[in-house]
Amino acid sequence: MFLAAFIMVFVPLCAMAQDRVKADFEVTMLSKYIWRGQQKGGVTIQPSATLSWKGAYINVEGSKGFDNKEEEELDINLGYQFPFGLNIGVSDLWNKEDRNLGQYFLYKEKETSHQFEGNIGYSCQYFDLQAYCMFWGNDFKTNGKRAYSTYIELAVPFRLGGLDWTATAGMTPMESAGAYTTLYDDKGVEEGWERNFFYADGLACVTAALRAEKVFQCKKVEIPLFVELNTNPYMKTAAFLAGVTIRPFGH
Repeated sequence: MFLAAFIMVFVPLCAMAQDRVKADFEVTMLSKYIWRGQQKGGVTIQPSATLSWKGAYINVEGSKGFDNKEEEELDINLGYQFPFGLNIGVSDLWNKEDRNLGQYFLYKEKETSHQFEGNIGYSCQYFDLQAYCMFWGNDFKTNGKRAYSTYIELAVPFRLGGLDWTATAGMTPMESAGAYTTLYDDKGVEEGWERNFFYADGLACVTAALRAEKVFQCKKVEIPLFVELNTNPYMKTAAFLAGVTIRPFGH
């Protein structure tokens, strides 16, 4: 659906101004994958590619853990960045799951692993504020009703000791999607269940993180290297992780 929208809208615009189209790509490797406070895997590789033109962009991102038991992800993002800092967008988020045999082109609302999400935000040199809300797909409360899982994040950059730092806080204002997970003992015998939430069961802070980054340059490549202390106050979890990105010079 999102790919078709790209072909119908973005490609004709780019054809009118080929010399102004910007293409970027990068590859990031993480020691631990944490997304919006959720610990989603161990060592992970994440490729990303973007086409942009006069503020409009399409971005494709993937994520694959080195452990085959971890989820595989593919996200397609469409959006527009206004010159004065406002940005709007819509995304198709997909996680490979066992329950539908990992089918990507399955768009039945009650069966799909896709989640459609809208976002709006504002960025300036002092802060970056973003809000995301899921509106279709695999996003239901445990009572079967649409959850509209919402995540709001504030990131504040600063420079200290020769490094680029970012302090991040993320929260959800309400109960998010939920599911019941079956629990098994060491012998594989079912012993009960527990209720889990995509973000939280109500208003909660789900991300509190501090990142330090240093960008190295090697010939025609930029290599940002970072370490991050990432905590989830709601889940009472914490992790110290590292990551490295490889991108073309002049990104």
